[in-house]
Amino acid sequence: MTAITFDYNTDVLRSLFRLVVKGPLNGFKAIHKFYVRTKAENELAAMDDHLLADIGVTRGEIHQKVWGI
Repeated sequence: MTAITFDYNTDVLRSLFRLVVKGPLNGFKAIHKFYVRTKAENELAAMDDHLLADIGVTRGEIHQKVWGI
């Protein structure tokens, strides 16, 4: 027969707490990051080729530079 120790219960409760509290926070961070990167990509796409050349980016590289792919 195995006995559940207090330390095990504490670890389980901490994991559950992290999941409940940090889960929505991580989701919000992911949504915010997506919004910021999408906005940056749209702003770069709206620039003309001369401005992009000044910052060292070609039109074909915009998506890769913004999303880090």
